[in-house]
Amino acid sequence: MEQSGKTTVKFHVRCETQRGERLALVGDSEALGAWDPARGVPLWTNAKKYPRWSCSVTLPCNTWINYKYCIVDYGDDFDVATSAGGESLEDGQREAQFFSEDPHPPKFVRWEDFEANRRLKTSGVFMRVDDRKFDELFNEMNEARIRVDYGHVFSRLEAPASSQTSSSSTSSPSSRGLPSKLLIVLYRLPVIAKRTSNGWSFKWDDDALYLTSVGLRDGLQGKIRFYWIGILNCEEDIPEDEQEGVTQALMDRFSCIPVFVPKTTLTKFYQGFCKGVLWPLFHMIIQVTDDGGHTKQFDRSLWHVYCLVNRKFADVVVGVYHESDLIWIHDYHLMVLPSQLRRKLSGAKIGFYLHIPWPSSEIYRSLPVRDELLRGLLSASLLGFHLFDYARHFLSACTRLLNLEHESRRGSLGVEYGGRHVMIRVSHIGIDPKRFQEFQKKPEVISKTEELKQKFKDKIVLGAIDDLDVVKGISLKLMALDFLLANYPSYRNRIVLNQVAIPKTARVKENVRNEIRSLVNQINERYGSQNYSPVMYFEREISFDERVAMYSRADAFFLTPIRDGLNLVPYEYIVSASEGKGQLILSEFTGCSRALSGAVRVNPWNIEEVASVIDRVMQLDQNEISRKLHADYKYVTAHSTMEWAESFLADLERASEPVNRVTKLGLGFGVGFRLLEFEGFRHLSTDMVLHKFQKSQRRLLLLDYDGTLTRSGNHANRMAHAWATPTSAVMNNLAALSQDTKNIVFIMSGRRKDVLEQTFEQHPRVALAAEHGFHYRWSRDQPWQVMYPNADLSWLEVAHEIMVSYTERTDGSFIEEKTAGLVWHFVDADPEFGSWQAKEMHDHLESVLSSFGVQVITGNGWVQVRLKDVNKGAMVKRILDELSSNTPDFVFCCGDDRTDEDMFAFLETTFEASEHHDGIFTCTVGAKPSNARYYLRDNDEVADLLAALASTRNRMGAPRSYTVNDFHFNQEEKSISFEKSF
Repeated sequence: MEQSGKTTVKFHVRCETQRGERLALVGDSEALGAWDPARGVPLWTNAKKYPRWSCSVTLPCNTWINYKYCIVDYGDDFDVATSAGGESLEDGQREAQFFSEDPHPPKFVRWEDFEANRRLKTSGVFMRVDDRKFDELFNEMNEARIRVDYGHVFSRLEAPASSQTSSSSTSSPSSRGLPSKLLIVLYRLPVIAKRTSNGWSFKWDDDALYLTSVGLRDGLQGKIRFYWIGILNCEEDIPEDEQEGVTQALMDRFSCIPVFVPKTTLTKFYQGFCKGVLWPLFHMIIQVTDDGGHTKQFDRSLWHVYCLVNRKFADVVVGVYHESDLIWIHDYHLMVLPSQLRRKLSGAKIGFYLHIPWPSSEIYRSLPVRDELLRGLLSASLLGFHLFDYARHFLSACTRLLNLEHESRRGSLGVEYGGRHVMIRVSHIGIDPKRFQEFQKKPEVISKTEELKQKFKDKIVLGAIDDLDVVKGISLKLMALDFLLANYPSYRNRIVLNQVAIPKTARVKENVRNEIRSLVNQINERYGSQNYSPVMYFEREISFDERVAMYSRADAFFLTPIRDGLNLVPYEYIVSASEGKGQLILSEFTGCSRALSGAVRVNPWNIEEVASVIDRVMQLDQNEISRKLHADYKYVTAHSTMEWAESFLADLERASEPVNRVTKLGLGFGVGFRLLEFEGFRHLSTDMVLHKFQKSQRRLLLLDYDGTLTRSGNHANRMAHAWATPTSAVMNNLAALSQDTKNIVFIMSGRRKDVLEQTFEQHPRVALAAEHGFHYRWSRDQPWQVMYPNADLSWLEVAHEIMVSYTERTDGSFIEEKTAGLVWHFVDADPEFGSWQAKEMHDHLESVLSSFGVQVITGNGWVQVRLKDVNKGAMVKRILDELSSNTPDFVFCCGDDRTDEDMFAFLETTFEASEHHDGIFTCTVGAKPSNARYYLRDNDEVADLLAALASTRNRMGAPRSYTVNDFHFNQEEKSISFEKSF
C-alpha cells in the first residue's frame, strides 16, 4: 500500500440522490480531474451503505489539495440498489478512475452549494477524510474529520506476542510483569533539539524539573518499556521532509515520539489558551477586563486551537498504541485528550495527572468550555490530584455542572460517568533524591557553595526560587521582609533574602515585574548600605548546579505563593540542605506544605504574621532544627518520583474499565479504526435489528418517553420538564410504525395520562402506559384502563405533607403529583444540598410509609413514591398476558433510567429460553450498568433507529461503530472494512 512520496486518501461524504445520480470528487490536482467534472473521480455506494459515498485516490504527500463534490447523472445506467462499490483498499484504488474513461460519461448536475473550496493537506501513507454532508462545509479549524496512518514511522512498535499483565494484581509495577509498554504523554518532551552544521543534535533536558524526568526514566528503566510523547523542545519548526528522520532518531536514542505542530499554532495553544485562559483561572484568578480596561471576552478560536493540538496528540498516541498498553497523560495542556482517545481506543487504561490546582466550582463554572473539559477528563480511567482540596473542587464541579454523583469504595474516591467508574487519586509527586545527593559532591557545586558561604558570611540567608508570576506571591514576601526590618531592628545588617525569579515568557506581566523591582529597590535603599543589601534579586534562569549550591547555603527557604499546585522546591531544599540548616517557611497555599511536618505554614496575606514567624523560626535551637529536618528528609526520600510513579501505575492497572474482555476483529485502514466490542453488553447495531425486524410477523415496541424519545439535559427545570416533547421526525416515525398492522407501539412513561393524551392526540394507533402502567390504553379509540382499580391511595396525603416540608427548605425543588404517586424533583436545586435532602427524604418516607404497599425510589435528580406493584416490568407482563394468543417474535424495548430496568429484567427472564430470544432487544440509552443487553449512546441514535425501522429503504442513521453482529451478518462478503466513524 505504501508508495514513496504518495498518500492514499479515502474520502467519505453523505448525500441523498435521485435515481441515476451519483457523486464525483473534483479538485485542483490532476488526480482529481483538474476541476473538470467530466474528469472527476466517481464515488461509490450501495444499498447497504447509502447515503454514504466513498472513494480512494492516491495523491502527492505533503501537498495542499483544494476540492469539491458534485452531482452527475448517469440516467438509468446507475442505481444505488444494484451498485457494488467495494470497501477494501484494493477496490478503493480501482475506483479512482476518471469519468472520461467510462464509455458512457455522465451529465453534470450541480456543485455543492457554497462558494469556498474544501481543503486538505496530505500526510502519512494513508488518510481517511469524513466530509460529513454534501452541501455542508466543515470547519477547517477542527480536524476531527481527518485520520492519518503514519505507517512506517512507528512500524517498529509492534504489539507484544502475549501480555504478562494481570489486571487483578495489586503489587507494584516494579515487582511483577508489566503491560507491553507505557506511553507517557506530556506537552513538552524532556529533550532539547538544536540545528547544527551537521544536522540536528539532541540531548536530554536534565534541567527540566517539570516531571523530574531523570528520576522517572531511571526508575522505570528495565522495569517497563516506555515512550515519551510530546512537542519537541526546539526553537524553530522542523521541515516536513526532515520530520521522519528526526522521529526515527528520537525513538532510537531517547524513546521519544515527537508531535509536530507549527510554531504559530503552538503560540496560540500555549501562550493563548493554556497560559492565557486556563492557568489564571485554575489558580483562581478571574480576569474580568483586558489590558485596555474593556470587558474580556472568551476567544473561541483559541479553544479550537487547543482541541486541534490535542487531536494531533491523539493521532500519534493511537498510532503507537497496542492493546494492554498503559497511557499516562500529564497536565492541563491535554485535558481533552482522554476523550479523544476513548472514542478510538475503547478499552484503553488512561491515566491523567494534573500538576496545577483545580479551582472551586464557583470559579471554574465561569469558563465557557467547562463541560467539555470535565467530560474530557472523565474519559480517563484514573485522575490524579496533588491535594484533596483539588479533588474535592473537581468532584464538586462534576456534581454541579454535570449532575454526577461521587462515592468512596474501600478508601478510593470515584465518579460514575458513561457507565464507567473513574477513580480519583490524591498523591503528591516527589523528586529524585539520589540526583541531588550526587550533585552535591560535584566539584562545580562545591565551588559555588563555598563562594556563597564567603559572600554571605555571618549572615542569615533566606533562600527563594520562584517563577516570575503573580501567583507566586513574591510581592507579599517582600512586604513581609520590609515589615520585619522595620519592626525587628536586630535583623538589619544580619538577614538576606536571596530571591531568584525565573521569567516565563507566557506568564510575565509587566505590572508584576515592575512592582517586584520597585519593592526590592525600596527595601535596599531603606535598609541597605554599601556593603549590605537585604535583598539579592536575580531575574533569570538558574542552572541545576546553582540551584543545589543555593540550597546548601540557605539557612531557611521562604516561599509565599497565593495559589500553588506542583512546587518541588521545598523537597529539593530538604535533601540538599547542609548540616544545621533546613528550615522551611511556607505559605499554607503551597501544594506540598501539608506533607512536610517540619515546615512552618503562614498566611502570606497576613504580613505581620509572616514577619513574626520569620523571627520565631530564627530563634529555634539546633536540636529542634535537626529533628524537623530529619523528619522531613525521611518523608521526602521515602516518597520519591519513582515511588509516586509506581503507585500511580499500580492504581491505573487496577482501574476498572467496562471493556474488560473484548472481541477484537482486527484493524481497519490506518490508525484509529480498531473494532472493540463489549462481551455481553454491546452497542446495538441497526442492521442487526432490521434483519430481525424484517423477518418477524408480530412486533412489539416498548419505548420510554423522557430521555429516550425526548432530550434530557443536565439542568432540567420545571418548565423544561413539562415542555419536553419528541421531535416531529420521531413522532412521524412512531406514527408510521403504528400504522403497520404487524406492529404494536407502546409508550411506557411515568408521565400523567393527560400529558400523553395531548402529545399523541394525532396518532390514534400509538398505545400509551401512563404513570408506569397504572393507567394504560391500547389505542385512542379504546378507554383508559387501571392496573389496580381498588388500590389503597390513602398514603398519598401523608407522603405529600412530607415532600412539602422538604420543598419549602430546598430552593429549586418541586413536587409532581400523579394519580398513584408523587415525584419530588431536585435537579434544579443546589446539587449537593439537593442530594443530602433527597437521601434524608428517602429514609423519612420509607420509615413513615413502611406499613403501606408502596415503594420509594431515588433517581437522577428525583425521589418517587409509588405503589409497589406498579412498575414498567409489571406493565410489560400485563401487555404480554393480553397478547398471549399472539406472542410477539420481535420486541424492541428501550429506556434510559432506573424505572426502565424493571422491564429489561422481566423481558430477559421471560424470553431467556424462548425460541424468539434472538429477536428480543433490550436497550438502554447510554453505556452504563444495566439489565439490558444492548445500549445506544444517546436519544439521537434512538431516533435514527426508529427512522430505520419506519423506512427500511433509507437504512443508514447517524455515524456509528460497526459491531460484532455486523461482522456476523456480513462475513459471507468477500471484503469487509471495519472502520470507526466519528
